Amino acid sequence: MEDFRILLVDDEVDFVETLSERLSLRKYNVRTVNSAAQAMPLLYSFKPHLVILDIRMPEMNGIEFLKLVKKLNPSTEVIMLTAYGNMNFVEEAMKSGAVEYIIKPIDIRELIIKIERIREKIQQKGGISDVK
Repeated sequence: MEDFRILLVDDEVDFVETLSERLSLRKYNVRTVNSAAQAMPLLYSFKPHLVILDIRMPEMNGIEFLKLVKKLNPSTEVIMLTAYGNMNFVEEAMKSGAVEYIIKPIDIRELIIKIERIREKIQQKGGISDVK
């Protein structure tokens, strides 16, 4: 699973650190940033298979960044995070290319199930050769 690259983008520093640690303990290759601007270079250098992205962030919100991710690399999957449960945002995110969403506070088991489904889907498509 170490070859499955996850980029976690959320402006809540403590949340990002905690979630990153929990995913790393499960052998995922995780990089974290606290803004869309910080995430941009990692789309090219880290080349994530999955982006876990907060809907509400300063500067560029998650939906705007989601659209950019999908434009730059349509095969990158995106799970949206929301603390608000606002179904209008969730609906817009899903229409814009997000494959899943999860409401904060997150249930780590639920997130792992979603991540594994995505990893298996990518692996089955054969679109990303280095996913193990």
